[in-house]
Amino acid sequence: MLMGCASRFALAAFYAAVMASSQAVFFGSWAVIITLFAFAGRVASLVRNARLKPKSKIQTAIGVKHPRIVQRSQGFMGGSFNTREFFHGKSDAFLRSVKPVFLLLTFVLPLLILPAGLMYHALFGIAFIVQYTGLLAERWFFFAQANHPQNLYYQTVG
Repeated sequence: MLMGCASRFALAAFYAAVMASSQAVFFGSWAVIITLFAFAGRVASLVRNARLKPKSKIQTAIGVKHPRIVQRSQGFMGGSFNTREFFHGKSDAFLRSVKPVFLLLTFVLPLLILPAGLMYHALFGIAFIVQYTGLLAERWFFFAQANHPQNLYYQTVG
């Protein structure tokens, strides 16, 4: 919610700069404040999530209690609904590289641009575009990071 409010206040600051410049400083100041809170909240959730240990195992993913389960093939056509819809197909290295990118785009750069926007109102638009791009990367990361139980079985072939 905070990340959405931060980007909307950045957009409101840009809109105010174009339509009613007397309100631009108000919205821009709140965009900075909310972005700081959103940054703190998202970093806290990343730290918490890094410490979680998944309860799902390959046995719970398919409901079989045998100690050794190995998938030999993905079926006749080499893919399934599960492999297309629940697994992103990217490497762990790529997934790790997305995190600093979205943190930079969603929080760090906007926190550098927004205060400058208080003096040069056109920068509010740039801050919004940068932050929105970061939010798209953050949402992709959020869903790609999820450990769907079926991925324990379908993402690898023994």
